[in-house]
Amino acid sequence: MIWSDQYKVGLPVIDAQHKRLFQLIKELNEALDAGLRLVNVERLLEGLDQYKTRHFQLEEKYMKDSHYPGLEEQQEAHKYFTDRFNELGEELSRTGITPDIMKIIKGELSEWLKRHVSGLDLQFGKYYQEQKDQL
Repeated sequence: MIWSDQYKVGLPVIDAQHKRLFQLIKELNEALDAGLRLVNVERLLEGLDQYKTRHFQLEEKYMKDSHYPGLEEQQEAHKYFTDRFNELGEELSRTGITPDIMKIIKGELSEWLKRHVSGLDLQFGKYYQEQKDQL
């Protein structure tokens, strides 16, 4: 996954976190492609899990503080990702690194992040930029 300015929402701290999330998923995908041992992949997943949790909390705080009307939709999207992320981690621990789980992890996590940032997060960024002088 490659970060691009097209994903910028206009809040420097959120943009920096998004950029880091893209990097973490890229590292995970590369680890899967390189055939790293399960313990190494699980370590990458754990780091990604911790980072995305902090990111979601901060992003939702900005939304709450700015009275963003799409907060609930964002929270639902974040919950979906968190639940699916946990399911994939459990499946990986249960089955090990199989071609199927690699394909699912690489496809789903990457695509969800790209769609989410370029969709819901950009909508919030636009709202925030319009409202920031009033905040």
